[in-house]
Amino acid sequence: MSADDSPDQTPFSLLAVLAARYPEWTIWFGDATGHWWALPPHDREPGEFIEAPTVKELVESIEALKARPRVPYQRGAPSPGAARSRFPAASRPGGPFR
Repeated sequence: MSADDSPDQTPFSLLAVLAARYPEWTIWFGDATGHWWALPPHDREPGEFIEAPTVKELVESIEALKARPRVPYQRGAPSPGAARSRFPAASRPGGPFR
């Protein structure tokens, strides 16, 4: 898969390629933001949410995250990434958008 965003490729065709390459991830293109987003599989920490302005950067971020060792996530336990949460402000409780 080419990770470049060429003008002749629509987000829908790129999304199909990404979904085939990373079937365990939830990936989408934000029309309002113009950015690519990825939510890791359920066995990853929820704070490992990814936002990238290009497909290439999204793929690089997913690959870097996949290369890190998995730390089992336990509900109710403090998240190791809680202090450095990367959730967009709109998805945080009490964030500016509701």
